[in-house]
Amino acid sequence: MVMEQPVGCSVESVAEMIELSTDLMWRYLIERGELSASAALVVNRLYREGPMRLTALAEAEGASQSGMTQLVQRLERQGLLEKRSDPDDGRASLVVLGEAGRQNWDNRAQIRRQRIAALLPEVSHDDEVALWLAAQVVNRVLGQMRESAGARDWPPAEVTG
Repeated sequence: MVMEQPVGCSVESVAEMIELSTDLMWRYLIERGELSASAALVVNRLYREGPMRLTALAEAEGASQSGMTQLVQRLERQGLLEKRSDPDDGRASLVVLGEAGRQNWDNRAQIRRQRIAALLPEVSHDDEVALWLAAQVVNRVLGQMRESAGARDWPPAEVTG
């Protein structure tokens, strides 16, 4: 028997799950060190999506081109990012994660995993198993949602009510 929930209930449950996960991540699991939230998001995007033109990176992050230029320059000085010639257009350059940026990402990922491992003993064994099972599905579905979100041209947000 398939349980059917109204779409509104599904949206509310999914929104709550993502909000709780995001809050846990940003408040307790992320080790930014010297990185601002915007810098951490840029490093994350370049790690996950690979090299990008500065204009595309600014657009993807919802930043002005001048603001992104300043952020990229600061991260270049820290050795986290590099600019390389675009192989498809020699006049353009791509922003790429440098070796120090990749090491920074790997170190922060290791810290996140250590912090999660420290929290799991607070969860019952049955809930830990349920969480693992849920993660198998959620990881796949959120990956699909992230891919779909990245391909969309989002209209300006409207708040109602």
